[in-house]
Amino acid sequence: MRVESPVQSPTVDVELGGVAAADSADRVRTRIQSLTRYAPRPIITAAVRFSSPSGRGHTLVAHATLSMRGARLDAFGAGATVGEATDQVRTRLRRQLLDLAHGRRKHVASASTSDESQIVVRHVSRMPACASPEQAVLALDQLGLEFGLYLDTATGREAAVWRGADGRHGFAAERPIELTETEAIERLLLAGEPWLFYTDWRTGRGRIAHRRGDHRYGLIVP
Repeated sequence: MRVESPVQSPTVDVELGGVAAADSADRVRTRIQSLTRYAPRPIITAAVRFSSPSGRGHTLVAHATLSMRGARLDAFGAGATVGEATDQVRTRLRRQLLDLAHGRRKHVASASTSDESQIVVRHVSRMPACASPEQAVLALDQLGLEFGLYLDTATGREAAVWRGADGRHGFAAERPIELTETEAIERLLLAGEPWLFYTDWRTGRGRIAHRRGDHRYGLIVP
């Protein structure tokens, strides 16, 4: 059942993050603007951000937000292309809008991809508090880790280092996407990656969310 809402389509801010050609943004805007027909009240602002977790793999993750008077909807989608990720996030937003229209909405967060409780174990990084990339690689190998969080001496910010499947080391020193802890775990689930480097939205510090062997999730903090 559609909820008719004769409102003007909102401006949709699209950040492709370098994962696709610029002309993809117009198609994303059109798909998200089509949600206005399901909204019980005007959508004030809308935004969609795309990224590829830690620059690894071929999975793209979309994070979309819709803001209305008294409510904000968040949803994540993942896919091999911008179109696939957009369709998934649109489907989840549509479901939330219909729930909101019919009084079934329980919370503003996007629906989890799992019905299981997300148990998160927090622990402090074992990597050096302040290191160069070369020192970070040495520490990673000495500790027998596949990935780690350290404070880069050149930038003064948290950075991530990891060992790839080919044995080569990779680095992520640029400030990563800003997320809440819940959003980071959601992205981890969607992308199917073993870990995710992100910026904590409360502290502005870099963190790593990761999967554990006991079916729980770990959170490496500075």
